[in-house]
Amino acid sequence: MLAVKLIGAASAYALAWWVSRYEGPAAYGRFELALTVLTMAAMASRLGLDGVLVKWMASTSVKGVQEIQWPLVLRVVAMTGLVAAPLLACVIWYAAPSLTLWLGDPLLATTWPWVVAGIPIFTILGVSSEALRGLSRMRSYALLQPGIVAAVAVVIMVIMGLGVVPAYAYSLGASTALGLTLLVLSLPKMGEAARRQMRVFPAEWGWQSMLSTGWPMLLGSAMFLVMSWTDTLLLGHFLEEDQVGIYRVAFRMAAVVTLVQAAVNSYAAPLFAERHASGDDKGLRAILRQTTRLNVAFSLPAFVILVAAPRWWMGWFGEVFVTGSACLVWLSLGQVVNALCGPVMYLLNMTGHERSAQRILWFAAFCNLVLNAWAIPRFGITGAAVSTALSMVLWNVAAAVAVKRLLGLSVWDAIRGGENTTTT
Repeated sequence: MLAVKLIGAASAYALAWWVSRYEGPAAYGRFELALTVLTMAAMASRLGLDGVLVKWMASTSVKGVQEIQWPLVLRVVAMTGLVAAPLLACVIWYAAPSLTLWLGDPLLATTWPWVVAGIPIFTILGVSSEALRGLSRMRSYALLQPGIVAAVAVVIMVIMGLGVVPAYAYSLGASTALGLTLLVLSLPKMGEAARRQMRVFPAEWGWQSMLSTGWPMLLGSAMFLVMSWTDTLLLGHFLEEDQVGIYRVAFRMAAVVTLVQAAVNSYAAPLFAERHASGDDKGLRAILRQTTRLNVAFSLPAFVILVAAPRWWMGWFGEVFVTGSACLVWLSLGQVVNALCGPVMYLLNMTGHERSAQRILWFAAFCNLVLNAWAIPRFGITGAAVSTALSMVLWNVAAAVAVKRLLGLSVWDAIRGGENTTTT
């Protein structure tokens, strides 16, 4: 899985480099703004049920009731991809002129049809990938991540000479077809067996239970996306698209610090749910210790490499991008704290503490919004980087403290190599 993750990340950077070099920072900024709206809309249309899939499917494996997994996936795909996503796509289509005016770029009008078409596709892709993660089909899950999608987009651009936004939209369609194929191959037999399984689906896991469980996860995911994309949207509002492009290149470069963390945490999430469902506290401690150490082992060297020569790294995308060097330093600092805190947010969500995770992200997202709204008009892209880094530090440290208080597990003990102890 790590190899696939690395390939995906490399292809994502190749896409950024291609667009930045040959179409300029303004074109890349426009692409990132369109991707921001698409990502946030697709997240909202999943209703938090992608997180429910990971948690419940992992727990069914422990409880020996795998036969309900297929109907569970069918319900989530139908509700999100066939109902919620088309409705939200209509809302975005209606709001497109206002979004164009607010972001101040008339050329964005050409991207909205692709964004609207991509919302149901991106939604189903997300649900499919999370279902595969809940089934512990990590190689298949890794194949569906955005980096691989970006690789497809690069190929399509080269062959067909399309713009980056439609290329990305086409690649999403191809990836969704791949995701559904992998999902079908990974789930129990269909046909009459699936219809029988529908009749044994637990009543306590019906629509109401799914939505009540998914709601806190949705709010948590929403706040995480606010954390991740508020800076981009506000930059699009206050500054020109070339500044957005420079900032997003710095953001993607800084994400190298947490590259291994993304793969490790994705693998750990269903394991947390399994260990918690079986009451294996020792197993929880062991997984936390292993994942945190792996994160630290990669993130610290990556952080040092980036901050030692930020101008060189940003200049690789073009001379104009060197102005984002300070952004790279600040964002890398935020990401290394993210890595040092380990998979704390996944741990809260997979062990029944979704509401605690939600409250932490709500507070951090509010701080991020306020800081960015104040700093961007005054300090430009550097202000956005400092605001985002501070918010990242805030929510990671707060989540680590919550894990210690609620579960008796310490990421800092894991880093030091000591045994975590239960405090409750």
